[in-house]
Amino acid sequence: MKIRILFKINDGAEEKKISRTFSNLNEALSNENLKNFAQAYMSLTDITAYTVEKITSKEI
Repeated sequence: MKIRILFKINDGAEEKKISRTFSNLNEALSNENLKNFAQAYMSLTDITAYTVEKITSKEI
């Protein structure tokens, strides 16, 4: 499982869309645990608006 955190940064000249992806996460993690991880990661920055996506893959 992976999660992707999407956010925007304004560098003065333009607004850039940025994403950070974390892979090989434990499949047993709850959505609440994933949100807490993303919140802790983003608290290291001064960015307050972001989106978290859970990316799963299943064999078909």
